[in-house]
Amino acid sequence: MMRRWKAALVGLAVLVGGVVGAPGARAAGAAVTITPARAAASGATTLTLRGTGFQSVPNGFGGVYVLFGSVSGAWRPSQHGQSGIDYLYVPDDQEASNHGYQKFVAFPGDPTAAAANGGTLAADGSWSTTLVVPGPVVPVNGRDGAATQLDCRVKQCGVITIGAHGVVNANNETFTPVSFAAAAPSTVRASTARPSTPAPTSRSSAAPVTRAASTPRSGSAATSSAPIASSSAAGPPAATSSSPAPIASDSFYSPPPSSGSSLPTLTSQPTAAAHRSSSAAGWLIAAAAAVVVAALAVGGWWLRHRTGRNQP
Repeated sequence: MMRRWKAALVGLAVLVGGVVGAPGARAAGAAVTITPARAAASGATTLTLRGTGFQSVPNGFGGVYVLFGSVSGAWRPSQHGQSGIDYLYVPDDQEASNHGYQKFVAFPGDPTAAAANGGTLAADGSWSTTLVVPGPVVPVNGRDGAATQLDCRVKQCGVITIGAHGVVNANNETFTPVSFAAAAPSTVRASTARPSTPAPTSRSSAAPVTRAASTPRSGSAATSSAPIASSSAAGPPAATSSSPAPIASDSFYSPPPSSGSSLPTLTSQPTAAAHRSSSAAGWLIAAAAAVVVAALAVGGWWLRHRTGRNQP
């Protein structure tokens, strides 16, 4: 009697173990191969996916959803994992012409296969499609559908497959990690070019040019002069010239004297007033001379006339 009970218990354990362990064993057979191995460090990347070992249900309802996001803990829907809490993914339209962030792979003969933008599962459980990854930082729907940002450089992201149309199927639940290429470091190359050295300019060894101080309009000669001071600390001159710089004044300027000669003098420039005064003086002198001549002529005539009247 005891032997019969032991045999019954062993058989029941084997049966329960086979029913519970079977989904896990079948789910371990499903796998996804991703090309390229890494997504781009910035910008969108189109991944080429190939699934093998998936459960294909002829004329079954639904199929497989292919998503991109992250998982944590007991994330699988068959383990009561919840979207927005245990697994996050990039949302997209539930249409064939969506952005490519989600794909729907239909069972063969599925009545909704017309919307399957990821193709159809083959009888051997294989499928292939493409999936667009927006970048290393992607938008996801968190708890209660609130939009948030998922940084895949901090949190491990990858390709998620689950049963489509709300049909829970542990055989087709997988997560395949996706890594991102490292961003190229931004380097600033220091300039190795040497600063250009200006060509030396020849400086005259002659004594500095002296300018005579301006003289008043009275015409007196200048008796003092001030040299043009040039300091070497002020740097090279902006331009060099062998001719002396012009002097802005009312005076005529004499060229610099040769070595050993006396300093130049400035002569006062005659003014228009002087010309006018000399002309007036000349007219007055001429008028006075004319008056004197006329007076002499009249006096001589008067003397002759008077002398003639006194004669008998």
